[in-house]
Amino acid sequence: MNNDNNTGQPEKILTFVNKHAGTAPEVIKMLAHHSAISLHTLSASEIETAIKQAIANKQKRIIVSGGDGTLALAAGLTIGSQTELAIIPGGTLNHFAKRLLIPTDIHAALELAIQGQAFSTHVAYVNDYLFLNTSSVGAYVTFVRTREYLERKMQYLLASLLAGIRRLYHFRHANIILNQQKIKTPLLFVGVGERDLQIPAMGQIKTGGRDGLHLIVVRCNNSWSAIKLAFSAMLMGVDPLSKAKMIETTILDEFNVTLHSRKKWLTVAVDGELIKLKPPLQYRFQRDSLNVVIPASDEAL
Repeated sequence: MNNDNNTGQPEKILTFVNKHAGTAPEVIKMLAHHSAISLHTLSASEIETAIKQAIANKQKRIIVSGGDGTLALAAGLTIGSQTELAIIPGGTLNHFAKRLLIPTDIHAALELAIQGQAFSTHVAYVNDYLFLNTSSVGAYVTFVRTREYLERKMQYLLASLLAGIRRLYHFRHANIILNQQKIKTPLLFVGVGERDLQIPAMGQIKTGGRDGLHLIVVRCNNSWSAIKLAFSAMLMGVDPLSKAKMIETTILDEFNVTLHSRKKWLTVAVDGELIKLKPPLQYRFQRDSLNVVIPASDEAL
């Protein structure tokens, strides 16, 4: 895949690993002595600088390893350039890699990154901030903050469970205007690509699903309603709840969200990271815009 350099030898692929990612030690160990790559173990800010330099040098392909936040950063930099993005999943959940059917096994992902072909895939934006998998406003933002605090004291899954219970107990809702429709909701969720609404695959990319932004808006007014809704979703999935008008779901290419708030900046969750954006929030779906190395399969989105 690589161009030859002046020595006639294949050029090594620049490979950037986020040293703070969940599986960084295993990734570094696996990649340390591979002859086809040039390994660089960096922080997120250093990865940003390194990718910009690689693009300026017209590198044909780079490999990036990290969680969804790191990959979103890399995608935002490489999109619109001639540099192909290859991925080695290195986070806790790796939603973007799973959406594109990229193997989570390090060795298999590396072989794909070196030998595979790049295809164009879809991304999304909220205002001018690119995201690859999900974005949300409302309860999930405070959930992430609580989980990050609890993670200092316990494992990720337990921290997530306790954070979820705490957010349901301390219920808050927001008054939003969604494309001129007023809605009171504790949570607005946006997925890149249609999501499965049935148990046990709820929230995952739907096989054969539609392209676009899958918007899910929860309708409830108090803690008790939120708790009942959460347990109903866990037992039945979202689809029956949407039919009962407790949850609104639709597939859109773009939409605007305005919150009734005096705050000049809103905290928005994107790919598991919290960022501040100035309202109104303008969501848009961008088709076939990112060149990323993925398996040759029609199921990858």
